Amino acid sequence: MGKGAKPKRPLRYTDRNMNQSRRIPWNRLAAEGFVVVVSILLAFAIDAWWDSHLDDRREDRQLAAMREEFSASSAAIDEVLEDIEQHANGVEELISLLKSAESDSVQVPGPLLGYAIGWRTSDVSTSTLETVIASGDLNQLENEDLRRDLAGFPAFLLNLTEDELMAMEFAESTMASFLAREGLAETAYSNRPGFDWPGASETATVVPSDEFIGLLMARRVHFGFSLDQLPLVRTYLEDLIAQIDAELEIEG
Repeated sequence: MGKGAKPKRPLRYTDRNMNQSRRIPWNRLAAEGFVVVVSILLAFAIDAWWDSHLDDRREDRQLAAMREEFSASSAAIDEVLEDIEQHANGVEELISLLKSAESDSVQVPGPLLGYAIGWRTSDVSTSTLETVIASGDLNQLENEDLRRDLAGFPAFLLNLTEDELMAMEFAESTMASFLAREGLAETAYSNRPGFDWPGASETATVVPSDEFIGLLMARRVHFGFSLDQLPLVRTYLEDLIAQIDAELEIEG
């Protein structure tokens, strides 16, 4: 230490100094903690919103896919109805021809025998709907009416599909066996609607019988059921399409 220099006074920490140095900045920590909590909550909220957004987009895609499927099925029903009505009229004409026969045999046009063994299914597609149901996504649909109607459609359609299967089996088994026994199978199959058989027989000699007429009347019942049920299925489909359109418009 040089001459004339005053000695430095040692620092003394009083109790007051110690308390100030050890004081915890509660206000600052509280503010920082608040920011952290808000940031976490905001992150959770954003994640939840994004998940909900993705769910809504998936639901919209599923609804749009079902609408497309239902629309195609509804449009196809018109063609199916026309074909079934043609089958029913052909069978009715054959019944009348056999009932009015004045001899032991009658010449029957080949196409009429073709209608006796022909059949046509509605082919209403529900693959997209069944996938949505199986995945559990249908349960997430908030529109209760639409959810209920979508869930109920496969069961509603089952009555038609079961009868169509029965009609097909009847044609391919019972009716086919009878026609084969009577020597009429070749003419019937070669004239079946929807099949282009070269050299199909134009007519066949048929012996009228109560058995044949009874089988034809059973076929007429099958066709009648389809003609009754298909318009109801189309109405159901059109209602589903309208509900889906309304739902997509609301969400859009």
